[in-house]
Amino acid sequence: MNQADQAVQNALGSAAMADNLKAVAGLADAADRRQQEEHIRGIVATSIAHLSSDATAATRELAAQWRAWALGLADGTVAAAT
Repeated sequence: MNQADQAVQNALGSAAMADNLKAVAGLADAADRRQQEEHIRGIVATSIAHLSSDATAATRELAAQWRAWALGLADGTVAAAT
């Protein structure tokens, strides 16, 4: 293989490696987001399940608002508080 062919092969290999690394990083980010979404949904389910049947209407309304916000956070439709 001559030097020009070797240079092209190296460039293609490096480009392919960079593309693969980007793809793997994207998959890792997606997995992290899914884990966070599942964790938020679990917290919401557990919290709402523990809401006392004796809770006031105001408490139930606040819980419903929090639930909507938290699930929106899990869905990515609301921004996290900073």
